[in-house]
Amino acid sequence: MGPWTLLLLHLPLVVSMLPAPTNVSIVSFNLEHTLTWLPGPETPDNTHFTVQSLRKNSWQLVKGCARLKTRQSCDLTNTFKDPFYHYKARVQAITTTQKSNWSLSMLFYPLTDTLLGPPVVSVSGCGNCLLLQVTPPTSRGLQRSLSPTQLYYRQFTCKVRRTRDGSQFSMWVTSTEKTVIGYLEPGAEYCVTVTPSTSFNPHSVPSEPHCAFTSPTAANTVPVVLSVLCAFSLLVVLLCGIVVYSGRLLCMHKPLPKTLSSVPLCGG
Repeated sequence: MGPWTLLLLHLPLVVSMLPAPTNVSIVSFNLEHTLTWLPGPETPDNTHFTVQSLRKNSWQLVKGCARLKTRQSCDLTNTFKDPFYHYKARVQAITTTQKSNWSLSMLFYPLTDTLLGPPVVSVSGCGNCLLLQVTPPTSRGLQRSLSPTQLYYRQFTCKVRRTRDGSQFSMWVTSTEKTVIGYLEPGAEYCVTVTPSTSFNPHSVPSEPHCAFTSPTAANTVPVVLSVLCAFSLLVVLLCGIVVYSGRLLCMHKPLPKTLSSVPLCGG
């Protein structure tokens, strides 16, 4: 058998290979991990994709990711359980008669590679201070026993900005209990932004600004006082009108004593 014959025998195998998936990456938010990819050029419409993960030095099929369609992704949250372990994944295109080469992801380390979302923030005024309450967000990945929430949401960077002139300062918050931000201007509005902060993960998203007045401003109390005074004045006028009207009714039905007949109560 000559070399040309061997080449012709192998040629159909080369032609029948499917294009390998491209742009394989692991996206992780609050320890919820997803493998994404793009079909290779000229991938047939009837192509499916299968995903495997590297565990204990062997590739194993990921549950629920055996026959994925184009533009679907693979949920790796239940597979990558240990945040202190390194992981890899790979994806392959398949049809009933063809397969592609495997396309590998980069090495993934959940502890440092996941993106930490913003915490839940509550702010209220307390005179010349603000009361700050910070709680961790809810996430399927964060609720695992192998990835306790306090590992990622134990310390926060807090930026406090005064709305009136934009002056601001930063402080550390190390507890999810209520924190008092003191020595602020009474009656001024401040906006607080809180960001998770860890020594091992630089990827985090700050919260939206949460604003509150330290105490009610004088400008806000004036309308309230005026409204109370107006209501009180109207009540007095109404009571006086009732008294006068009742007196007139008495004058119409009952004559006055002679000693008071000279007093013009009834306008007579």
